[in-house]
Amino acid sequence: MSNPHDAPDVPEPPHLKNLRRLVTLLTATMIAGMAAIFVLMALRLNSPSTPPLPERISLPDGTNPTAFAQTPHYIAITTPTQVLIYTPDGKALKQTITLE
Repeated sequence: MSNPHDAPDVPEPPHLKNLRRLVTLLTATMIAGMAAIFVLMALRLNSPSTPPLPERISLPDGTNPTAFAQTPHYIAITTPTQVLIYTPDGKALKQTITLE
């Protein structure tokens, strides 16, 4: 019986060499892509997702707020009859929209 490890070296076919290089390149690309995804997720999850809320918002007398929305550009408070648009710091009323 002969040991297969004692066989003479057979040259590797060129297409097999190219296939090995492609698999190695694909593996490296996948590792880099997964690392980039993890880094981006860590950066996104650690950043603040909403602007800070103001301490106090003064509503007109007799209003009953039913909804609140905040963007970096304005704060919107909805009542049953109108929508009140405030500045981002909540200090000044910019616009009033009457609902029908």
